[in-house]
Amino acid sequence: MRKLLSCPLTEDFEDDLGCAYMIDEPDGQRSCGAARRASSSYCPHHHSVCYIVSGSKAETDRLREVEALASAVGGRRARRREEPTQQFLRRMEQAVREFP
Repeated sequence: MRKLLSCPLTEDFEDDLGCAYMIDEPDGQRSCGAARRASSSYCPHHHSVCYIVSGSKAETDRLREVEALASAVGGRRARRREEPTQQFLRRMEQAVREFP
């Protein structure tokens, strides 16, 4: 008979009291630390920033943005460069013009 072993968690999700959203500050990054939303790693505000409700207008808008960016990039892997090419910048400007 096989015995199932459970891995001890290094951090108990329910005992973690603060929002895990990282905030950039002049002296480095820190976590938000506000009270978390139930079953989330984030406070209600940062949860709403990090997650898009399925079927919402926000999701539709975000998918349009992603499609426009993918179309502008062209789906090819570019060579590494210090800065973007003029052709790429023109494509990006064209893609941005399509959004209000």
